[in-house]
Amino acid sequence: MTDTQDDIAPRSRPIAGIDHALVGVSDLSAARDAYARLGFTVTPRGRHIGWGTGNHTVMFENDYVELIGIVDPSQYIHNLDEFLKTGDGLLNVVLATEDADATSRWLREHSASAEDARGLQRLLELDDGEELLDFRYVDIPPELTPGLKTFASQHLTPEKVRRPSWLSHPNGARRISEVTVVMEDLDGVGQAYAELFGVDAVSGDERKGSITVDTGNDELWFVTPKAFPERHYDKKLDESLPLPRVAALTLSVADPQVTALYLSGQQVAFERDSGGAVIVSSEEACGVFLVFASDD
Repeated sequence: MTDTQDDIAPRSRPIAGIDHALVGVSDLSAARDAYARLGFTVTPRGRHIGWGTGNHTVMFENDYVELIGIVDPSQYIHNLDEFLKTGDGLLNVVLATEDADATSRWLREHSASAEDARGLQRLLELDDGEELLDFRYVDIPPELTPGLKTFASQHLTPEKVRRPSWLSHPNGARRISEVTVVMEDLDGVGQAYAELFGVDAVSGDERKGSITVDTGNDELWFVTPKAFPERHYDKKLDESLPLPRVAALTLSVADPQVTALYLSGQQVAFERDSGGAVIVSSEEACGVFLVFASDD
């Protein structure tokens, strides 16, 4: 490939990184309180128009964490009830796009099962009334994102989603730095994500059970159960959980010591690793294996 082709190819790809990590919860109010105790600024509750789900979010400058729960089981709930049978936890990773319709066209060139982009609205319940947020999204054929059954989201009203007061968190969290996905095997993972993010974005070895994808702002790490402890502090994945599984969320902070002091003040149990990262147990974070690590 020539230098010119190298320059053009990345811009022709439709995905701009991770938009948000989804945490499925059985009790939205309890989840909101748990994440506030962890030192996050949690936004007011939202309701997805036409769906039976509601949410609270933890907003960062370029990505966010969404706590999603069922508010009306008679409406469409994305099989969230099935996921929650194994408890709260990381449900999915949603990718970002600046143009959902262009993404749909690109996907059609790569998959016969690609679909058109669709609109989505979320009603945000503020103290002074309700505010409507607008999105467009497009489902990504699962053969293009092994390990994930996901979609790409475009924000049409970004100024309503990211109010300045929502972006500062007492625990020092700044952004998502890594999401870990555990799979039985990684056959074809590297090639598939090279199509989305470029060959240079993919590293690791499928045979050794580890592939890292640099999405631009954040990383996806695909790993087998055997390799999971190598990167996650000798922790093992619960063998009873079905695979593939979004298994761990790492957030960047300027100073993990500040995070540790805040959590200590809230009487939140955590561990420290040799590099200083703060590791919060899934029991404290609605089933999420949560890590706060330095930006460095």
